[in-house]
Parts: sequence; C-alpha cells; structure tokens
Amino acid sequence: MTVTIIVAGKNDIACNVLKYLTFIHDKNKILALPNQNDTGVDNWQHSFKKTALENKIQIINLNEAYEIENSIFLSCEFDTIIKPHLFVTNKLYNIHFSKLPQYKGMYTSCLPILFNEKETGVTLHEIDKGIDTGNIIDQITIPIVSSDVALDLYNKYTTYGFNIFVDNLNNLISGKYTSYKQPIENSSYYSIKSVDFTKDINYRKTACQIKNQIHAHSFVHYQLPKFNNNKIIRAEILHDKSIGKVCEIVEENNNYIIINSIDYNIKLYKHI
Repeated sequence: MTVTIIVAGKNDIACNVLKYLTFIHDKNKILALPNQNDTGVDNWQHSFKKTALENKIQIINLNEAYEIENSIFLSCEFDTIIKPHLFVTNKLYNIHFSKLPQYKGMYTSCLPILFNEKETGVTLHEIDKGIDTGNIIDQITIPIVSSDVALDLYNKYTTYGFNIFVDNLNNLISGKYTSYKQPIENSSYYSIKSVDFTKDINYRKTACQIKNQIHAHSFVHYQLPKFNNNKIIRAEILHDKSIGKVCEIVEENNNYIIINSIDYNIKLYKHI
C-alpha cells in the first residue's frame, strides 16, 4: 500500500517539496495543508495553496490530517502547533531552519546574524509534543558569510531545506532511518516576542554590533532598518578607526552613508 504524504506549510520550501513529490509519488496519495493565512495568491514567495491547486493536489485541514492512516506528516514552515497524540500515524517530521538544538522557535533568519554566528543549518527532526525538540534525523550546516542579511539566510534555508528532504525521503517512507536525542548543551529557544522589529537600531555600538543589527533586521519584504530616515539594506565595516563623535556622518551620497561608531567607521548602504 502506498503511503499518503501530507505536506503542511508555506512558501517556496513547501511548494518545492510538493512539486517534487508529484513527479515521484502517486498524486492521489499526496495531500496539502496550507497555513491558515495563505490567500492562494503569490507574493514574494509562491503560495502553497495555489501550487497545490495548480497541481491538482487535494487540500485538507488539520483535523482531517489527524485521522489519515498510513501517512507521513511533513511540516515545512507550518504555523500551527500540532498535537502528536491526535494523529493515527507516528510518522511526524519537521524541517526546521536552524542547527538544532540552537534557535528553536522563531526568527531563525535574524538571530544567528544578530548574535554573530558563523554558521547555522537546517534540521530534519521528528515532531514530539515540544517546540522543535524532537529527535534529529539529519542536519546540514550552512555557513554565514559577512555579507549575509536575514533575507539571504532565509533563501539559503529554503535551498538546503529542500535538499535535506530529497536526501531523506526514501528513508522516511520506509521508516528505515536512525535518529538521536538533541544535545542538552547550547540549546536555545526564542518566541515571537523575542525580537521587536519596530525598534530603532542602536548605533551607539561597535561597528560589528551595528552591522549585525542591520543585517539581522534587513528583510526587504517585511522591514528594513533606518538611519536618519534612510532605509538601509546592508552595512560594511571599514578599516578606518572612528575619530569623531559616535553616529556622526563622515560621508554621504546617494548610495551610502559612512558614520562613526565606537571603534571603526561603518558604511551603510541605502535601499534605492
């Protein structure tokens, strides 16, 4: 009997997973569970609901998903906390955008940059009753480079998240995989209240701290940081030591602003 695969979630990660399945799996055994706020209209990402309809994949709700036997439930940025004990299947999996056990929860494109991490990752894990606490099946490490802003990191997550799904699909279907408990050390969790994107950037910091704040908040489809009412897309630390007052403008043109920081001058690139 062919297993039914339920894909739950949003955006390109869920769309890419769904489209891949339509080529290699019985379409009658694929179901889509879009997030509740999915309007069926593409924006900066593709609508998962629209993708399901275009590919003639049946759309279901969460209560229906609970009752489907011989099924695999795969969360790809699904926004509802599920109740594992209500499922008739125990094959419940999530692709999480971080290198667990670090950065459980929210803002995984923002916080690793804010905290000056040099790498992050995507993790395929079993779903249990906790928030991103299930046993790890597979994990891919992703480098964070100096020029990465939150949007860049999100795009990397989407690419590597799809790759980890493809690499592990056969094992998920067969159930022939190994998993291990998440380490206790270096575990962290952040809720929806952990970051306030309406707050101004604190420019009375070192150049590194300023750059990290700007890059962590730079997600052009949602918000951009500001300096003197100019929207800033990214920043670059210069080798010149700051000799003037902190936050004082050293140079400005149509493309960028150079300001003093606590230690080094920093170039703020305007969003044009």
